[in-house]
Amino acid sequence: LLCTLHTFVTGTSYLVPTESFNTMEENIADIGNHELDTTDAKVSKQPELDKTDAQVSKQSELDKRNAKVFKQPENDNIYAVKTKNPKPGDGEDKDNVRINKPDRNKYPMETTPRGLAMIINNGEFQPESGFNPRHGSNVDVRNLADLFQYLGFRVFLKLDLEKDKIMKNIDDFKNQFEEMQVDMCIFCIMSHGSNGNLVDIDGKEIDVEEEIIQKFYNTECPALQGIPKLFLLQYCRGEELDFGVEVRGFASSLESAPLQNPPKLPSVTDILIANSTVPGFVSNRNIHHGTWFFQCLVSVFKENADAMDIRDMFDQVAILLNEKESKDDSRRKQTFEVINRGFYKKLYFNLMGNVAEDSDDDVDCNLNVNEELQKKKDGFKRKLRDPWTCSFD
Repeated sequence: LLCTLHTFVTGTSYLVPTESFNTMEENIADIGNHELDTTDAKVSKQPELDKTDAQVSKQSELDKRNAKVFKQPENDNIYAVKTKNPKPGDGEDKDNVRINKPDRNKYPMETTPRGLAMIINNGEFQPESGFNPRHGSNVDVRNLADLFQYLGFRVFLKLDLEKDKIMKNIDDFKNQFEEMQVDMCIFCIMSHGSNGNLVDIDGKEIDVEEEIIQKFYNTECPALQGIPKLFLLQYCRGEELDFGVEVRGFASSLESAPLQNPPKLPSVTDILIANSTVPGFVSNRNIHHGTWFFQCLVSVFKENADAMDIRDMFDQVAILLNEKESKDDSRRKQTFEVINRGFYKKLYFNLMGNVAEDSDDDVDCNLNVNEELQKKKDGFKRKLRDPWTCSFD
């Protein structure tokens, strides 16, 4: 049998045997299937969506805007960082310059020494003062001096002072900042307290706020303007004992616009005050290990000062102090407080190790703490009818 085969390419008709016609029909169907696969391959190889994505990745408007952010006003204190890869189409074969600004949200801690620290400890009191020795305070002195030197500070130490000498040493300490440029000031004073005030070795009261802290305000000490100032105050601020409470439910948490006038600072800035206890309460002291507050502070600062901001460290001090409890039946507790006065930047100590520099200053600095304590002990002998070892300041 013969069948007619018509080709659309040439427009010609042929007579072919029936068997051959069936074979050719199958081949034509295969050719059609292969052509469909070819079309799919072309779509996969170059879709229109991919072309669009490639163009956006190459030159996005967002990238242009981000690049413009690096430009700063001409009067800003800025510095440039060069990059070696110019963008295509810049038209010039030269280094790109990216403008960076110093971090305005952090206090710089770069000087050597990092700062100056003064420790005043009243541990022995005159008999007529009515106050007993602060046993264990020498442990705080050693630990704090060691900590401050570890943080890279030059340390000044004074022991057992009357009020006028405390005031004189504060003035001498402030004068140090006129003579040398450093990045931080730490002032620490430890003594007994009375009526919410700190006392000298004669029992005379000192208003910590007016007679100590305000001396470091910007208006009183221009050399410390913009410099972070940390006050560590260890003394009782009342007579209340903190016995804690049982937990309920327990069986049996700007960039400002440029000014036309000269810039001004508030009178009080960059001050952080850490009181060992809150108003009205005693401050606990262990006669062998020192005060609770400084035990916790030294431990946290030594462990975290290399990488943690100072205010975050005080949060850790609070957690550690919250866990402390006296071992007697009263199970006493203690809370400290941190007061922030314009201390709005982050502060990282940027550790550099101990600072052991020679100095001809009138104020003792970087002294051997153990020798100083022993010398003071030998030169300050007195008798008490009933030595008092209760751990309160």
